[in-house]
Amino acid sequence: MDLIQHSPTVIVCTRPRYRNKEEFRSARFKDSPIVLFGFPGLENDKESPPSDNTHPLVWCHNEENKDKEFPCNFCERQLDSTTGYYLCEEFDKRISKNNTVGFHKECIKPMTNNPYHPKHPLQVLVFATVVPNKVCYCCYTYKTHFYYCFICNFSICRDCARKPLLLTIDHKKRHEHTLYYIPREASMTCDVCALHDRRYFIYVCHQCDYVVHKKCIYSPYVIKISRHEHRLSFTSSFLSGEWFCGICRKKINQNYGGYSCVKGCYYVAHSQCAIHKDVWDGKELEGEPEEIFESIMPFEEISDGIIKHFSHKHHMRLLKEVEKTNKINKHCQACAFRIYEGDIYDCLECDFVLHKVCAYLPVKKQHVLHPHPLFLQEENLQTTFGCSACFRVCNNFRYVCQMANCLFTLDVNCAAVSVPLNHQCHPHLLFLPSQPGSERNCSICKKTEKIRLECGECDFVFCFRCAILPMKFKYQHDEHPLIFSYEEDSNGQHWCDVCEKEILPKNGIYTCNDCDIQLHIECLHGNNMYLLPCKSVILNEGKYDILCNDLPTRYTCKRCHKRCEDKTVYKRSDDVIYCSMYCIVCEKYGIKN
Repeated sequence: MDLIQHSPTVIVCTRPRYRNKEEFRSARFKDSPIVLFGFPGLENDKESPPSDNTHPLVWCHNEENKDKEFPCNFCERQLDSTTGYYLCEEFDKRISKNNTVGFHKECIKPMTNNPYHPKHPLQVLVFATVVPNKVCYCCYTYKTHFYYCFICNFSICRDCARKPLLLTIDHKKRHEHTLYYIPREASMTCDVCALHDRRYFIYVCHQCDYVVHKKCIYSPYVIKISRHEHRLSFTSSFLSGEWFCGICRKKINQNYGGYSCVKGCYYVAHSQCAIHKDVWDGKELEGEPEEIFESIMPFEEISDGIIKHFSHKHHMRLLKEVEKTNKINKHCQACAFRIYEGDIYDCLECDFVLHKVCAYLPVKKQHVLHPHPLFLQEENLQTTFGCSACFRVCNNFRYVCQMANCLFTLDVNCAAVSVPLNHQCHPHLLFLPSQPGSERNCSICKKTEKIRLECGECDFVFCFRCAILPMKFKYQHDEHPLIFSYEEDSNGQHWCDVCEKEILPKNGIYTCNDCDIQLHIECLHGNNMYLLPCKSVILNEGKYDILCNDLPTRYTCKRCHKRCEDKTVYKRSDDVIYCSMYCIVCEKYGIKN
C-alpha cells in the first residue's frame, strides 16, 4: 500500500464550525477531491470525532488487500485492488458496517460543469443517516449520498445524478408549451404552489410568463383530503375575492394555483397544504368513480321502542329518564362512560346498555383526521386498542379504517369531535393545526402532541385526550354532577378531596359549586377511563378480568405489593390481582425495578 503524495482527504465532521461557506471552501477544498462525512443530531454524543478531524486517503493498488472485499462507500459497487481505489482506515463506524471505508477514484472526483449546476463544482457529501433538512433538488426526497455545492447549497442525490438529463419537459396537461430548466439560483414564484422555494428544480416557459417547480408539474388534479367531506380539484387560479385556505387558514393568492371543492362548496386550499401527507393519502382520483357515501342505520327497529342493534345479539328497549330506574351507574358499552341521566337502550336479556345517542352512532363515518371512510366496530375480541388521536388504551366501540395496510383507529369519543370545535372551556373556536405534522404542548396536560386542536385567535392548545373529557361527570360521593373547567389565571389555592394535594386550575379541575368539592382529573377518572369493567381482555397471552376498584379495602397488586390506586384492576384466572398493565408485563418478563 503506497501513500500518494497529493492524496485527497476525507473530512469526518459532526458539526462544521466555519463562519461561512467561503471560509470552509478555501480551508478545505483547494484542488483536492473532498468527501465530507456528516453525523447529524450527534452534538451531545461524546463518541463523535472532532469537528475538524481530517484523515488522509491512501491509494491501494497492490496485492496486499486482495483478500479484502468491500464495496465503494459512494456507488456501492465492489472495489477492485487490481485497478486501485482510495482507502480510509481511520473512520467512524457509523459510516460503514465494514472494517474499512473505500472509494473508487472516479467516485470522489468533483463533478464539474453539471448542466443542472454549471456555475460551481459539486463535491461528494455522505451522511451516516438521512438528514431532515438535506433534500435532493431533483427528486425532492431525503437521501444520504449527494453531490453538493458548499457555496450555494445546491444538492443532487447520487441516484438523480446518474439519470439522463431532463432539461426540457413537455407536459401538455399542465402547460401547453415546452418547459425549460433554469440552472440559475433565482427567487421565482411557482404558478402551481405559489411558493418561491429554490430547493427544487425550476422550469419556465419561454413563450409566456409561466414558472413551475419540477415536483409541481406532476401534482395531482383530483384528490380527497381528510379536512373536507368532498373531493377537491386543482385550479390554476381563483375568482376575484378573498379566499382563505381551509387547512392553514391563511389567505390564498387568487393569481396562483390551488384546490377547490368539486361540489361547489366555498372550500379551497393551498396546493402544498392540500397534498401534505397528514391530510392526503397520496392517491390521484382523476377518472376514478366517486364513492357513494350511504348512511347506514346501526340498528333495526323491531317495534315501538324496541331495536336490534348490530353490536348485540339480543333485542333492546328504550328507557327514558334513566335516573329514575335501577340502571344508573352502569357503563355504556359504546363510550365506556357511566350512565346517570338521559335516555338509554337496555338489553331485554342481559346487562348490555347503550346511551341513546351512542345507539345512533353511524356505522360509516368520515372524520377530519383521516382521508378514508371509517367503520364502526364493537370491540368484542377480548383485546384492547390504542386510539390514534388520544392514544388511550380502550376496549369500547371504535371506528376503524378498512383500507389495506391502514391501521388508523378512533375511539368513538374522539370520533365525535367535529372541527371547528366550540368547547365550553375556551371562548374561541378550535381548529386542527395550521401546520400539519408540527408539535405543540397542550395547554391543560402540557404534553407535546401532533394531533391536537388550536385556537385561531390565541395560543390555546387542546390535545384530543383533554378535549374529550366529559364536561359533566357524576361523582359517587356527591349528589350533584361535577363540572370540568380550566382557568389560565386563577387566584387562591385549591385542594383535591381524594388525594389531598393541590390542584392547579390551569391543568383542569372538576368542581361542585354547591358542595365545594374539587378533584384532579386523574383522581376522578383514573388512568384507564375507557376500559370497560366486567369485561375480559387478553394481555401477554393471558386472560384477565377488568374489575372496578371500588371496595372499602383496596386490592393489593401481586407484583409491586402496593395497594391498587387506579379505578380498575386486573384479575387473573387464578384470582391473582395486578394494579396495571405495566405490572402484568413486568411480572411476565421478570422485570424488577
